Parts: sequence; C-alpha cells; structure tokens
Amino acid sequence: MSLINKVLRDLDRRNATAGESGTMPPKVKAVEPEPATQEWFWRIVGALLVVALGWVGWIVYQVQPRPIATELARKAADEARMRPTAPRPQVAAAPAPVVQAPPEAPPPPKPVGSAVEPRETMRFAYSIDTPIGAPASKPEPKKRSDQPAAKKQPTSLARTESSEAKSRIERRDRVPSAPERAETEFRRGVDLLKQGRSREAEAAFAASLSSDPAHHGARQALVALKLERRELGQASRLLQEGLALDPAQADFAVALARIRIEGGQLPSALDALDAAASAGSNYAELHALRGTVLQRLGRHAEAAAAYRAALGVEPATPNAWLGLGISLEALQQKPEAAQAFRNALASGPTSVELKTFAEQRIRALR
Repeated sequence: MSLINKVLRDLDRRNATAGESGTMPPKVKAVEPEPATQEWFWRIVGALLVVALGWVGWIVYQVQPRPIATELARKAADEARMRPTAPRPQVAAAPAPVVQAPPEAPPPPKPVGSAVEPRETMRFAYSIDTPIGAPASKPEPKKRSDQPAAKKQPTSLARTESSEAKSRIERRDRVPSAPERAETEFRRGVDLLKQGRSREAEAAFAASLSSDPAHHGARQALVALKLERRELGQASRLLQEGLALDPAQADFAVALARIRIEGGQLPSALDALDAAASAGSNYAELHALRGTVLQRLGRHAEAAAAYRAALGVEPATPNAWLGLGISLEALQQKPEAAQAFRNALASGPTSVELKTFAEQRIRALR
C-alpha cells in the first residue's frame, strides 16, 4: 500500500507542476495497424519465387549430361576385360575367281577313281536349279588323279548362284478355265437370287455366259428373269443364241415357241419346235405344244399325231387328251373324240373350264 500511495503522490505532483507551468501534456495519436492485405501479397510473391527457383533447378538438373552405360554394363565390361582373349585365326583372303572359256575338245572318257564331294552350297544350288519332277542329269565323269584339280569355286559365288536359282522359282497360281469361271458366276447368281437381289443375280448370270456361252443353267435363269419382266425381245434373243449353239435343247425351243405364239407368229413357232422335235422325242410338253400350233393352223391330222406322241410319253396329261379330242372331232371321228374327252376327265385333276368344256363335248357327241 505504501508503494501505491507513493505512485499516486508522484502523479499528483506532476499534475500540479504541469498546471503551474500552464502547459498541457501533448496529445497522443493512436497509430492504426497496417492492413493484412500487404502481408499476404508479400507472402504470395515469396512462394512464387521459391517455386520458380525450384523449377529452374530441376531444368538445370535435367540438361546435365549423364553416363549412358549403367553400372551393370560397366561390370560386364570389366569382367570381359579381365577374361583372357583367345588369338583369332588368320583367314587367308580368297583369290578372285578366274573365268576361263570352256574348252571345245570332246569330254574325256569316264575315269576310274574317287569323286570329290562337292560343297553343300553347290549341292543346294544344283537342287534348286533342277525342276521338280525333271529327270536328274548324268553325273560328271570322275577326274583322274594325274589330271590337275580344278579350282574350287568360292563360297560367295556359290551363294550368289543359289540366290539366283531361288529367284527363278516363281509361284504360279492355277488359272481357272472358262467353264469353271462360268460355273462360279452361276452359283453366285443363284445365291443372289435367293436373297431377292435379282438385278445383281442377272449381272452374275450375264458374266457366266460371257465366260462360257454354252452354260445351260445361266442362260435358262437369265431367260426366266427376262420373261418375268416381260422383256420378250431379249428373252427371245437369248433363246435363239442358245439353240444356235445346241439345237437339241428342247426346253429352249418350247420357251421360244411360246413367245412367238404370244406374238401371233405361229409358223415361226412351229419351225422352232420342229427343229428340236428329234432331240425332244421324250419331251411331252414339246409334242403337246406342237400339236396346239398345228391345231391352230388347221392341220388336225398332224395335230392328233403330235398329241398322241405326247400321251405316249405322259399318258396322264389332261390338256393333251383334250386337244386330241378337239382334233378328232374336227376329223369327224366322233366316238374317238368322245373317248378322248372322257380320258381328259379321268386322267387327273383338271380346271373348272376344262371340265366344263369336256362334259359339253361329251354330251354333244352322243
């Protein structure tokens, strides 16, 4: 307490002294603290400097030269250096080959003695140069011991001949023949036709005929496509070309005759059928169609013969029986005609029109 009292008395004394002198103590101005923004700015600058210095140091470290050989490579080199090295054999340089013209003298007689075994490279070159399957050439006559030995051919020259022999061997692929190409295109066209790609199939069939015009299947398929599109002119041309190559193709003759019948060319249709009649003797449709053409031309006797030829091949043909009945009725052979109409009804299933017509003719001929 005495110390506190002393301090208080000192303060009172100072205040009194100041009051007496008439001067006031100076005012104290508070200093505002500096904002913290400047402090963070300098910190960021310092951090950036540190990063920049580190990056420069890393670049300097990367560009410094380093030894290429690793420690393991140095170790292997030291071991190899310590290992004693064997002396290298001295290889004599091979003399340059001397090309000499072969003597024109006749070959010497077959000597008796041991043959010198040729080098492996020479044997290999000879085996490649000889075609497979060719008869082996006769061995050269053995040389006598008193004759000077021929100079051996250098290995490098033998290898050169071997490489040249290899280069002469060429792989030759088998070229398919024209009928084989035609068959391949035909099968491709059939596959395309099954997929519904008729235009591409038509091109394949045309390519098949280009390779082999006598290919029957390709021509038949191409004609069918033309008929389906009602391109009768092109179909007729294809059929005529096929018959020119082989007149015995009865199905082509029938197709051509039908096209001509549709165009009203009955004599021309008959000519096409007559040309193939001998080859199509067992083709019932050809005889029946020929009978129809003859019947329309009014040649009923020949038509009846053609219908009988068709029935001789296939008796159960209602259309042939019906045509025969019409021609026999025209020839005033009524009983035979009525029987032909009955046979038409009994030969198998018939259409309503055929059945109605046959029944009417049977009633009319009673």
